[in-house]
Amino acid sequence: MSNPLLVQFVAESADLLADVDDGLLRLEQDPGDRDLVNAVFRAAHTFKGSSGLFDLPELTRLTHAAEDLLDAVRSGTLALEPAMVDGLLAAFDAVRRWMPAIESTGRVPAGADAEGEAISSRLRTFLGDGTGTAAGAPPATATPATVQPLPEWVRDLDETVLTELRTWLDLTGSTLRAARYTPDSGCFFRGEDPLGLVRQVPAVENLAITTPQPLAGIDEIDEYDCVLQFTLLTRAGTGELGHVFRYVPDQLATAEVCAENLGWLLDGTGPTAEATGGTGEPDPAAAARAAELTWYGELLRAQTHVLAAGAGDDETATATFDARTRAAGHAALRVAAALGEDTTVGAEVLADALAFGDTGELQMWITGLAVGAVTDADHATRAAGAGAPPAGAAAPAATPTGTPDAPAPEHAERAATTEDATPTNRVLKVEQAKVDQLLDLVGELVVAKNALPFVAQEAEDAGARALARRLRDEFAAISRVSEELQQAVMDVRMLPVSTAFARVPRLVRDLSRKLGKNVRLVQEGEDTAADKDVIEMLAEPLVHLVRNSLDHGIETPADREGAGKPAEATLTLRAAPDGDAVVVEIVDDGRGIDTDKVRRKAYERGIIDEAALESMADDEAAQLIFAPGFSTADQISDVSGRGVGMDAVRSSIERLGGSVSTVNARGQGLTVRLRLPLTMAVSRVLLITAGGQRFGVPLDDVVETVRTERTALTRVAGRPVLALREEILPLSSLGSLLDIGGDLDAEHLNVLVVRTPTGPLGLVVDRFHQNTDVILKPLEGLLAATPGYCGTALLGDGLVLLVLDVKELNTRATAAR
Repeated sequence: MSNPLLVQFVAESADLLADVDDGLLRLEQDPGDRDLVNAVFRAAHTFKGSSGLFDLPELTRLTHAAEDLLDAVRSGTLALEPAMVDGLLAAFDAVRRWMPAIESTGRVPAGADAEGEAISSRLRTFLGDGTGTAAGAPPATATPATVQPLPEWVRDLDETVLTELRTWLDLTGSTLRAARYTPDSGCFFRGEDPLGLVRQVPAVENLAITTPQPLAGIDEIDEYDCVLQFTLLTRAGTGELGHVFRYVPDQLATAEVCAENLGWLLDGTGPTAEATGGTGEPDPAAAARAAELTWYGELLRAQTHVLAAGAGDDETATATFDARTRAAGHAALRVAAALGEDTTVGAEVLADALAFGDTGELQMWITGLAVGAVTDADHATRAAGAGAPPAGAAAPAATPTGTPDAPAPEHAERAATTEDATPTNRVLKVEQAKVDQLLDLVGELVVAKNALPFVAQEAEDAGARALARRLRDEFAAISRVSEELQQAVMDVRMLPVSTAFARVPRLVRDLSRKLGKNVRLVQEGEDTAADKDVIEMLAEPLVHLVRNSLDHGIETPADREGAGKPAEATLTLRAAPDGDAVVVEIVDDGRGIDTDKVRRKAYERGIIDEAALESMADDEAAQLIFAPGFSTADQISDVSGRGVGMDAVRSSIERLGGSVSTVNARGQGLTVRLRLPLTMAVSRVLLITAGGQRFGVPLDDVVETVRTERTALTRVAGRPVLALREEILPLSSLGSLLDIGGDLDAEHLNVLVVRTPTGPLGLVVDRFHQNTDVILKPLEGLLAATPGYCGTALLGDGLVLLVLDVKELNTRATAAR
């Protein structure tokens, strides 16, 4: 995409959509939380306002319908219901599906218009006819005191259509909107497309195209002048009309059409709009507010022009950039305060614009305010009973700097405070590729740092002990700096676990309703952080585990009450740091794992033999749920039953360098514990020698190192074992497992105890070396399918280190027994 504003919009849309989703789910649990209602409305309003910068009418219409419904909830006109939440979530789900196409092409995908119209209609049903009347409420009876007369220009529409419409409106009690659009004669020279604007109006029932004045003769007509005017009848709300014509609001007039005022017009009875000055009996306060909002919108647009004028590369523009940006930004902040908008975001984007010399985000924020002001002005115009802002209405006084003078008292203090405030929590958004490049450089620094001990050893071997000591001292200093730099870069890449948890509330809500279960979700430790790659790869396994808990673990309310449990089940997601790892637990209070059923199903599927069926302990049986192809479901559904979910979970977690374990309480619940590394970028390994070759073992897999005598070994079932602190530790020669030679006949044995899925394993090696940090790279090319190794790393002395896959070694050792 070449449009930087569109790039910024797409980047920010994910956060706004996530805020809306999260807020709606929380609001469903606590509909009376006014702050939460306002927060959701602001996020939706900001998204809609930002979308108005681009030619995306389908997107803006849909989000406007959602905003109207949220506004009705916010104002107390409607009480939030689960069905409303379903509709709002469906709207923003559709928007989320459209964003990839918008990002790549700048347009919504094919079919978006029909999908958006269907969802908008669904949302409008909650508002009744789109005017704010609650669905299901009896239509208000129109009276001459509340119904505004129609302007004469409505007669431009087809009279037959109007007559049939009158009957329909009388039967249903609904209303429609009539609109008259009169483009300026020189609109083409400003890049305007009148027909294009009319085509963007949704749900048009009838359209008439006329000329305000008789056409000039063929020799006198100017083909570059627009001489048309458009009169249309639509089911769209006034706010939607205001948005379509947001850049030409002075060229649009609207009127609310109901059975009564349409009858006045057709029968020639009752008052007319023209007889009452075009407004019927306008509300002076609403008219003044409409004029004020319109003026605010124009003032905000003027600030965007000021910013655009200062965006050039010439010396004058550069010299005045700060002054222009500060003046425009402060003016917009004062207007935002006067409008009652939250100015926190505006203050932050202004500070960023001044700091980094880019006003794109500031312009987007100001334009969003302007669009909102115009839309609100249109609503106020409706309340005033006029089709356009009343002529001669006094605009708010302006100070010499072009800002509203003396805003409302409750906003004045906020405006002053915002202007002088300096954000205390500045966030700088950086492309991931730049952080990854920085991390690669840190990796190279680590490798170069690790070379110094080898150089020091060579110097000492050559007799230059003073030089060796100096090198070691320098190594200590460089090591400290590189470790701090490495940690700082890793902190930049850190994300909270809440990022992976974000999908779960919606999943629990939808799936529990589908399965007829009552589930309360509890989240703990969401601030626990890990590397971005780890968090992103955690999301899918987490979804599998939550689906499994809801489908297999948690019972229906009736079954729970029959078992003496509360009808509402509890599903807990818990995260906590654990040294250089993060532990994530998924805990439910359901039925737990029926180990007898698990053993039987595993035997039927050929996963275990008959001997294991009879002798396998419950703890081992519980681990069978992670076996490939295992499932206890009797029927395959769209939720589960194919036997790939839990195996995929274990594979994904182990690819991250983590582990999966379970704590089963039969009849009481199940805990699935995921242990994940803090980062995948830098790994700490223990260097060892086996068969005369050097290898690395991930330090997370190492339990301890033991030196023992050969005489301490014994044999069980013909296999060597070591009695270690009252535990029987199976032994294998690492050289033998790797087919590079090695045995257990030496007098003194070096045993590396590693952690495996089936328990501790002792690997006999030639020698232990030091621990070291490495940048682990996966095997590629001809070595990509080599079993027994999880990657390679470059050591400080220039040698390539093979890092062992402990899981594969355990499989080989088990097969050899």
